[in-house]
Amino acid sequence: MLALAGAGLARAAVVIDFQDLTLADYGIIPTTYGSNLDPNLGGVRYRSFSPGNPSSATAYLLLWNTGYGDLTKVAFPSSNGLIGEISLIPAAGYGVRLLSFDMAGWPNADRTNSVMRIVDGDGKVVHDFAAPGPATIQGDANGPPRSTFAPNLFLPGTLAFQWGTDWNIGLDNVRFELVPVASIPEPATWLLLGAGLAVIAAGVRRQRRRGRY
Repeated sequence: MLALAGAGLARAAVVIDFQDLTLADYGIIPTTYGSNLDPNLGGVRYRSFSPGNPSSATAYLLLWNTGYGDLTKVAFPSSNGLIGEISLIPAAGYGVRLLSFDMAGWPNADRTNSVMRIVDGDGKVVHDFAAPGPATIQGDANGPPRSTFAPNLFLPGTLAFQWGTDWNIGLDNVRFELVPVASIPEPATWLLLGAGLAVIAAGVRRQRRRGRY
């Protein structure tokens, strides 16, 4: 299921920005990094894998400190030609709403993402930024120094963002919310609510025609 979280569900956003990591370029981002940012976040998973072969995954992403536009400390796949993935795994009873994220190209250059998508916990693509063609990522020092995307998409379980296959494209400032699944009405609930309101409205109209209002 893919839905927008309700506008009335104001919650504190969680941001993974890698700024507190003190790693050299090509440093491996810790596998548990970001998992303790919110009590309703069950975990964060990082990996890199070959296109069309997720079983080839290496269970990490790498960090680079500068040169990706105006971003600092960005995540990128473990090798060129691989797809990078960051999965946001909510605690039981919660879903994830991905608010926004930043990307930029190295070395301060515009790049092209052939893979750029949001998938659910089963690997099903729920939103493809690179369809019908590749997505351009900014980074040129003479133009926009980064690309910012604001999908504002909600999934009731694990939400993963995948990008690649050029490791000169980095990911940063992943901003999301943890939302109780029970607070996001299912489509069937909306239909029942709408049907109930329609019945009530029809009854009111009949009462008015009879002069009782």
